[in-house]
Amino acid sequence: MGVTRRKVEDTTPHPTHLPTPHPWPAVVPARPGDPLLGRRQELTDLRRTLGSARLVTLTGPAGIGKTTLARAAAADHERARREETWTVDLADLVDPDLLGHSVAGAFGVRLPYGAAGAGDLAAAVSDRAGLLVLDGCAAMLDATAALVTVLLTTAPRLRVLVTSPRQLGVTGEVVVPVGPLAAEEAQALFAARAAAALPSFRLTEDNAAAVAGLCDVLEGVPLAVELAAARVLVLSPRGILDRLCAREGDRQRLLAKGARDAPPRQRSLRASLEASNDLCTPQERLLWARLSVFTGGFPLEAAEAVCAGDGIDEADVLDLVDGLLEKSVLTREDDGATYARFRMLESLREYAAEQLGAEQQLAGRGRHLAWCADLVRAAANSSFGPAQAEWYRTLRREHGNLREALRHALGTPADAGRALEMVTALEPYWTVTGRLSEARHWLARVSAVAEADAGTRARALALGAWTATLQGEPATGRSLLDQAAALLAGGAADDAVTARLLVARAVEVAWQGSPAEALAPLEQAVAAARAAGDGSLESTALLVWALSRSFTGDLDGAGAALRACVDLTGRAGEVHVRSYALSALGMLALLRGDPDAAAALEVQALEMTTALGDRSATAFVLEVLAWVAAAERRRERAATLLGAADALWRRLGVDPDGVPYLSANRRHSEEHAGIDRGDAAFRAAFRRGAALPDEQVVALALEQAPVEEEPEEVPLTRRELEVAGLVGCGLSNREIAEQLKISQRTVESHVENTLRKLGFGSRTQVAAWVVEREARHR
Repeated sequence: MGVTRRKVEDTTPHPTHLPTPHPWPAVVPARPGDPLLGRRQELTDLRRTLGSARLVTLTGPAGIGKTTLARAAAADHERARREETWTVDLADLVDPDLLGHSVAGAFGVRLPYGAAGAGDLAAAVSDRAGLLVLDGCAAMLDATAALVTVLLTTAPRLRVLVTSPRQLGVTGEVVVPVGPLAAEEAQALFAARAAAALPSFRLTEDNAAAVAGLCDVLEGVPLAVELAAARVLVLSPRGILDRLCAREGDRQRLLAKGARDAPPRQRSLRASLEASNDLCTPQERLLWARLSVFTGGFPLEAAEAVCAGDGIDEADVLDLVDGLLEKSVLTREDDGATYARFRMLESLREYAAEQLGAEQQLAGRGRHLAWCADLVRAAANSSFGPAQAEWYRTLRREHGNLREALRHALGTPADAGRALEMVTALEPYWTVTGRLSEARHWLARVSAVAEADAGTRARALALGAWTATLQGEPATGRSLLDQAAALLAGGAADDAVTARLLVARAVEVAWQGSPAEALAPLEQAVAAARAAGDGSLESTALLVWALSRSFTGDLDGAGAALRACVDLTGRAGEVHVRSYALSALGMLALLRGDPDAAAALEVQALEMTTALGDRSATAFVLEVLAWVAAAERRRERAATLLGAADALWRRLGVDPDGVPYLSANRRHSEEHAGIDRGDAAFRAAFRRGAALPDEQVVALALEQAPVEEEPEEVPLTRRELEVAGLVGCGLSNREIAEQLKISQRTVESHVENTLRKLGFGSRTQVAAWVVEREARHR
């Protein structure tokens, strides 16, 4: 426990205390070298909050920087308001009876023995005006709350700023959560601390990527970043990063070289984690440990399903989660309306996982896999209907958990068998989200070890064949289908498996340039899917059947099949396949010479694909709209739309020039419009379309807004330029994070910095700036 103060001359004693006539000084850092790096917006917001609230509590997990921000806020308060500030470090105070004496010492007040209660202190400082900072109140929260309540009542000109993993729970308290540092701020902190440890250290182009990577792995937690920087005497930034990523558990061993004059809880990452652990009840610790099986967060119902039992009643999980939120072990994230999720920092998750024995970890992983499998099953059973969009949003949110469950399922053949069922049940999800390559990855890994019956394996092979063919590998697709046929030889497959194999075979045959050969199998597939009562599969078979008939020139037959598909999906409230069918009807209208009708159908389809976030269907719609523009001799619009579609296809892992009939229709429309791909104007418009972000692609397709003019170029960091380029290609923050192997939070920080530096208000403006910059450098 430490107090910020300086020696002053006492005046005549009062019967109960000795006041001081002079102000006490501004905050002195707890240890040298603790300037505020970053947090400027937080400091500004905190100044505003302290201007309107008399009690503010900074909450957050250990090591997040609450103390540094509070001390900076105290110094800022003294400068801005010209008031006194007093700071008391309570982190190491263990006796609540000494709390009054400690705070009195900060005020320069001596309380006599036996008169150090809250009322005595409040009476002694009732005339004080300024800011009292109580730092590290977690160990004696109740005593602090009681003291603060009396102080605020008795001293009307006093304000109090508290730091604690938990809020005090006092009336009038304003709670301000402190989050991780933004990417640039974390890197600046690392560079500053590394230079302090090794004066020759500089942030250079050679080490910048490694520093960015390790700050990302450490999630911008200031204490972790500082402890990592202390290792530069022995390791390069790349060496630190490699060890951080080597295996679980290395993080705590590596981050254990804090300053000797730092408080014990700040000398190692593990000490800070144990400080959080000490705040929790035994049941909260148990739940915390069990929650370590989740990756990327979890909803409350998942915690109840996975973590209840063996010492935790399901009915108690709600209160235990609430307790972990209060102690900043968990943080809450939501969209403000429809869902709430909880997550913990990776360092907290890793520490919690250590607390589980091998047997408990195995059991937890099993329950996690079961929850994920139930989620996928529910999505598969309900997604062919009006809830489709919501289920896909749910699956997107839980994608990290699905990946983790699939990864751990590889450990045993039985679990891998369940995982294989999950991967195949997610068939439409892989397409809608553009994760065809990931689907193939999991199919290959899980199939190699899974215990599964012939029907499940055949369905998995059908999915593998479908995705391989869509990605331009029909020979691979054919080989997988041959394996499925051999697997089912001599045995009767159910109607659903039969239909899937027939559809996959038809796609492979059509891809080879023989759509007529696909018609009979597809007709059988429609009948088999209908017999199985699988509306989703039936609509897909109808769609592929219609497209194959159109490729043979049977436009009437294709139209009939598409209308049947639209009717089936419309009755069910399904959107994904229906948008494809409407777009295909638009293609037929164009082939019949009616571009207006074609455009209207494509717009209708585009509205559906946008609402669903279906990138593959959006790419198809953009293709047909480009052909419509070509038919109308709108060459620049056609080229721009083709560029946008091309970029989408390639991000899905599909080469549009290698897709039969798609590439043929492209060439036909371009020849009809007199478009020369070698023309400079075409190339410029094509590149411009490829660089547009999603929202501007939709605006262009709907002809709602022109491409915005570019602003003046302002230099960005190398990483910001990289992120800006991907924004310009239409990638979302989540997709950029996946591509660059960094966290979504870091991407959001880069995007915010880019917008601020360029003076923009939207991603659309960034995209336009990227296009113009590339044009100038060509």
